[in-house]
Amino acid sequence: MTAETGVIVVRGSVPPLVRALRPHQWPKNLIVFAALIFSTGAAWHPSDATSWWPLLWRSIVMFGAWCAASSAVYLVNDTRDREHDRRHPRKASRPIAAGDVSTMTALRVATVLLVIAIPVGFALGPIAGAVLSGYVVLMLGYSAGLKSVPLVDVLILCAGVVARAVAGAGAIDVTISPWLYICSSLGAFFFASCKRWAEFRQLGGPAAAQHRPALAHYDARLLSWMVGLGAAGTVISYAAYTFLSSHVPSNGAMALTIPFVAFGLFRFLFLIRGPRQAEAPDRILFTDSAILASMACFVAVALGVLVVR
Repeated sequence: MTAETGVIVVRGSVPPLVRALRPHQWPKNLIVFAALIFSTGAAWHPSDATSWWPLLWRSIVMFGAWCAASSAVYLVNDTRDREHDRRHPRKASRPIAAGDVSTMTALRVATVLLVIAIPVGFALGPIAGAVLSGYVVLMLGYSAGLKSVPLVDVLILCAGVVARAVAGAGAIDVTISPWLYICSSLGAFFFASCKRWAEFRQLGGPAAAQHRPALAHYDARLLSWMVGLGAAGTVISYAAYTFLSSHVPSNGAMALTIPFVAFGLFRFLFLIRGPRQAEAPDRILFTDSAILASMACFVAVALGVLVVR
């Protein structure tokens, strides 16, 4: 049966409703753990479980709340975009666009997820709850039409990344360096620009604009510049953080993590420009073994430096 009957059809091993939640996007929410990682040695120490366990637990709950809220936003967005998605070579297989999940089911599930996620956010702290609520409102505005406004569409995606970092800090009541917010903003700008650039190249100018109206105001050269500036800005701002922030050891040891950041970004840029340019940028980020290894090394070295500060 189709979406018009309200019945969910299972294709393959994963139920369509589960796929509609986009669990493959949940790793983006891992940034809520940034505050926990970068408060090592200050707010908690690995040798003292009583110092880190409550913070880890709260971060895990915050991560779950963000996964629920972001999935709710995806359901609303895919409901609104189902006609456009049906004309897209990759997005046409999305459960709502394909008719495997009814719009009514999607909206009901989105409502339930938000009713759970937002109170959980406030239970973890007023800042965490307010930021999560603000994210939901902003992204619903994005789905309702703001994504058709050039540059605003990219900036909203950037705001969503920074919101995750702020909410993560609010959930465990710690402060992290403003430099990290700058880094996350520029990193988000880089990945959002990559997403727009990939859409523009995959569909071509006219078709891309038909699928996403904001792309009518971009061209390949501008998007390429945005990607390059975003990558350079991210690496430079992170390097500045490792030397200038008062939240890291003054011996400059945090600079040991710079190569992992640079490698991860430029490896991603290499893949999206070449061997895997036909894939969605977010899938590349979380499936490339070299990038994942770089992330793991970054976390390990960062924790090591902060523990012995």
